[in-house]
Amino acid sequence: MKTLRSVLSLILVLCLAACAGAALADKTLEGDANVDQRNYPSTAPFIHPPFYNVKLTVEVDDSGVITAVKDNGTGAAGSVQEGNEEFWANKNKPFFDAAVNGGLLEKFVGKTLEEVKAMDMSAGVDAVSGATMVSAAAQEAVINAFEGKAGKTFLAVEGSALPLDQIDGNTVILTNALPEDFDLQVLDIRRGVRNEEIIPADSYTVEAAGGKVKIAFNDIAALKAGYYYVNVIDNSGKYRSPSFEGGPAAAQAPYFIIDSGLKADDLSFDGEKIVLASGSMADYLENLQHVQILAEGAEKPVEQEIVGHHGTVGNFIALDENGVLNADGVVKARNGDENPLFEAGKNYTVTVAAFGYPELSFSYTKAAE
Repeated sequence: MKTLRSVLSLILVLCLAACAGAALADKTLEGDANVDQRNYPSTAPFIHPPFYNVKLTVEVDDSGVITAVKDNGTGAAGSVQEGNEEFWANKNKPFFDAAVNGGLLEKFVGKTLEEVKAMDMSAGVDAVSGATMVSAAAQEAVINAFEGKAGKTFLAVEGSALPLDQIDGNTVILTNALPEDFDLQVLDIRRGVRNEEIIPADSYTVEAAGGKVKIAFNDIAALKAGYYYVNVIDNSGKYRSPSFEGGPAAAQAPYFIIDSGLKADDLSFDGEKIVLASGSMADYLENLQHVQILAEGAEKPVEQEIVGHHGTVGNFIALDENGVLNADGVVKARNGDENPLFEAGKNYTVTVAAFGYPELSFSYTKAAE
């Protein structure tokens, strides 16, 4: 009898093992993961993360080894938030394509789930292509395919998820437009368009109640002028953090602005550089939204932003650290084309916008050589 029970137990164990293997036998699995959640929102500096899902199919054999990984509609509906399709095509897709064309998906072939989990996605083709976040998301999408997990949910919020209600004394009051089940945590508050300066956590307290989020500063007068980003996450892990896409006016990302107190007449251009009646040029430039350069007769201006896609800051050349206009600046496009910011003898209108400061507009003509 004992022998019979032992045999039956062995048969049961073998059947369970066979079933577990069969669950992955010659299967095509589907997985997705958020590109923007790699280091987001704790990157320093934290700026303009790519906002989409990598969607993949993963084919595995009867031993659980990956035989193929293919794109499964990255950039299509469900992968990109509604309304961001054009942004995906113009900004995100080149980075995704660079990673895929560089052999990213083939790197998973021949590996098991545990081997995929152990992969280092920061080296090799990923670093060369500049698509490290895409690579890490692809790795997680493969893992999610095996484990049946989904990427975080897009927030269905129009405009800011925490729009400014008012600044009352030392307290910044935001209206809470997040879903009711968004478990809000303020990680930190960051100043400037690059989000590099983190405000000391002991200088404020946060209270969320009654549809409002109140940030009470010890002394709000100690805050410098400019843009302040409120860095929030969902502790439950269900929702993405608010998106930066669309720029401050349209994005979900919550922020408030401390005004410099300067008037329009307090900003000027002396023919070479921007001049402030008071305050720091460094503080002004840290909050620069854009510089628009409109040639006489042109329909659209050339726009320079101090913050570029994926947090790039090296493409801004319109002004130097002292506010001097770069008369000889040359814009280099991704395809290798080069175009001067200014042509000799041509008239331009230059408009400079910075958060917390009046907009400055002036005429400029580059002298003939």
